[in-house]
Amino acid sequence: MIDVAIIGGGPAGIAAALRLKARGMQRVVILEREALLGGALRHETHAAFRWCAPWRIRTGEARARHLAAAALAAGVEVMVGHTVTALRPGGGLEAIVSGGAWRTKARRVLLATGGVADEPRFIETSHLQFDLGTCSPAVDQYGRCSDPAFFAVRKLARMSEFCRQNGTETGDYIADDLSGGLPSLEGKLEVRPGRGIRFVVPQTLAHVVPLRGQLEICAAEPMKGLLRVRAGEVVLYRRWTETWPEKRVVIALDGLKTPPDDAQLIVEIVP
Repeated sequence: MIDVAIIGGGPAGIAAALRLKARGMQRVVILEREALLGGALRHETHAAFRWCAPWRIRTGEARARHLAAAALAAGVEVMVGHTVTALRPGGGLEAIVSGGAWRTKARRVLLATGGVADEPRFIETSHLQFDLGTCSPAVDQYGRCSDPAFFAVRKLARMSEFCRQNGTETGDYIADDLSGGLPSLEGKLEVRPGRGIRFVVPQTLAHVVPLRGQLEICAAEPMKGLLRVRAGEVVLYRRWTETWPEKRVVIALDGLKTPPDDAQLIVEIVP
């Protein structure tokens, strides 16, 4: 049995795999459809100091090679040339490889495919609840999908550094979940975009007291106004904001009053 299968060998997938191995997971497998790990990072032409120690300038391709080497050194199993075509309940996966069809099952599966363009192939074949605003699986504040055997890296943050951070964070959540440390999804809260909001991530919240985690929003159009989160007529959060499409806006939930069970939270901007 695979402990964690990670679909996608980009920065987020590798970061999650490294964290899972550091947390003691025995069998962590990356399934990558390309012949090499690194994802979009391999095609970045600009150089950067971050990502790789020792601290020196590296191009995207060099950083990708460094991350791939780190994954192999940590004992992560890497399966390239595996195109996942279907997600099945309870951690089941189907893929196409050079030798034909391939199937497996994992205790947990992490979707870390990178760009939203990679997700639609799962929508018609998957049993997971998808969010049409992001073309990605609906997740809670821990990255957990509607089937608790599946997790997904949040897609709102586009920069590769944010992707890596999200991958590491989600790896921690998966390790916590396998040890029984995540709250139940029973009584979860639905989060919906309201006036002025194109989409919000996560789309559900595990019901904990007080609330924990954060919401990330994308505006539908340039706006100035009162950004707020409400449950019915009860306002849980408010602040003045100025935003525009594709701007990353974060709402910290830590310490907010928890609404009643099964409440629906509306995130909106009131001019």
